[in-house]
Amino acid sequence: MNLEHWPPVEGRYTVGNKASPIAVCTNASIDEIDIDLKKVAIVGKCVTESIGIEKIIQNIVSNPNIRYLILCGKESKGHLVSQSIEALKKNGIDSEKRIIGAKGNMPFLRNIDEELIKRFRDQITIINMIGETDSKKIGEVIDKLLKTKSEDFKAEAIKIKKIPEITAKPTNWIQDPNGYFLISIDRQGKKIVAEHYKKGKINKKIVGFNAKEICDTIAQLRLVGDFEQTLEHLMYLGRELKKAEIALIENLDFEQDEELKIEKAKKEKKPTDEYGWFD
Repeated sequence: MNLEHWPPVEGRYTVGNKASPIAVCTNASIDEIDIDLKKVAIVGKCVTESIGIEKIIQNIVSNPNIRYLILCGKESKGHLVSQSIEALKKNGIDSEKRIIGAKGNMPFLRNIDEELIKRFRDQITIINMIGETDSKKIGEVIDKLLKTKSEDFKAEAIKIKKIPEITAKPTNWIQDPNGYFLISIDRQGKKIVAEHYKKGKINKKIVGFNAKEICDTIAQLRLVGDFEQTLEHLMYLGRELKKAEIALIENLDFEQDEELKIEKAKKEKKPTDEYGWFD
């Protein structure tokens, strides 16, 4: 079995021993759970009961060595990933590709074939440690599973269809016929300033505390012209305003169209927890 390019689907995970029969899903808990990578095939987080579970399914069915899926860590609010995976294993999906019995907000698996879902359900045994973040306790369960003689799964790795990649490239910039923006930050007032100029004269001056409220105001006032690069200009404004917001918060120098100069300061690493994460 050639697992050189496994896993096939990207995500926030770490690959360990590809021959191991164990995969670990830490849900919304990340840094506080420490797993011995020599003992597991893959360990990663998952915070959505739709696309997140689809990625788990694809990465597991493409490695038939994996027979156990440990569900641990804290769930993300409203999504209930582990409960959805257990419901999927027990009940499957309905005609709308909704996981039967899942209690999350959006438990639909619309981006993968039913063949993969069936294989996932047949291939893995779920180990329920939902809510557990103690690395030692999780490690003890892993050791116990490794000592368990599991029946070989007589199936080939399923090849996952890859979505064609589009190489990103810039466009030739066209001037907005409706004018242009000059963006700056007011440190004393702790605000972002976006000035709109039309025919060389200032037309509007928008101030706000964050990029979102200024973007929303620009959209409401329809200050960007309706032309062939409207979307490109809107995306540009979003990028520059977010840079200004970061510069204001982090006390960095800001200059429109220039990269932020961020000092790489050594900071104490704190555990990351995405328990409160929403789409």
